[in-house]
Amino acid sequence: MTRKTFAALSLILLVAAMAAAPVFAQEAVPPKPMCPCPPPDPVPPAWKGSFSAGLALTTGNTETSSFNLGFNLVYDPKTHSLFKVDALYLHSGNDGVATTDKANAALRYEYRVTERAYAFAQLGYLRDRFQNVTYLITPMVGGGYYLVKQKTLDVTADVSIGGAFEKDGGYDATSSGAFAVGQGLAWRISPGATLTEKMAGLWKTRDTSDYFYHFEVGLAASLVKSFELKLTYLVDYKNQPNPPTLKKTDTALIAAIVYKF
Repeated sequence: MTRKTFAALSLILLVAAMAAAPVFAQEAVPPKPMCPCPPPDPVPPAWKGSFSAGLALTTGNTETSSFNLGFNLVYDPKTHSLFKVDALYLHSGNDGVATTDKANAALRYEYRVTERAYAFAQLGYLRDRFQNVTYLITPMVGGGYYLVKQKTLDVTADVSIGGAFEKDGGYDATSSGAFAVGQGLAWRISPGATLTEKMAGLWKTRDTSDYFYHFEVGLAASLVKSFELKLTYLVDYKNQPNPPTLKKTDTALIAAIVYKF
């Protein structure tokens, strides 16, 4: 092969390689997706809450009426802090005479220490006319832990210490140190149904036989957007009512329409 022939072949191969380079470069580019990527999940709002109300009336041989009002507010900025407000009022009557008149509320601040552990400060309030409790105020501080923390199931347990300030009708006001334990469960059975359960016990350090238990279980089912029907069963037990002739246990079954915002 002469030098001229070799040079010509080399030039041809070089030109061919330069011409093929853009083709191979284009083939190396990954193809565009056939459809646009799904948008990211929306950020949940920091504020959320609910308002509930229930009413029952009967007439005939007896006239009875009952109603309940509930309120819940949660501020969760998705940091380490969380703030909750809960309130409930129950009233019922028979032939114009009140048979139930109860109100309770709680303010709670939580600080997440780890993914499962948290510390909290809470202020509780209870008034129960037929348990003769004019007021029971309980400021408490403590800590809790998520025994189970899953997408559809949360189980918590907590302990706290603080004080109990109580005034019963016809009796002097009392104050004492106090300690409490609590447990809670929230099970999202399906996108439209949730089961909740709570238990709490409060003991006064001045006399540990003077204690108060609270238990509740509820089932909520969605009706339409932002509305749900909720059934709740409550049990309150006061070991030392004043006067001692009062019954120690009160129960209530509540049906309410809940508006969530």
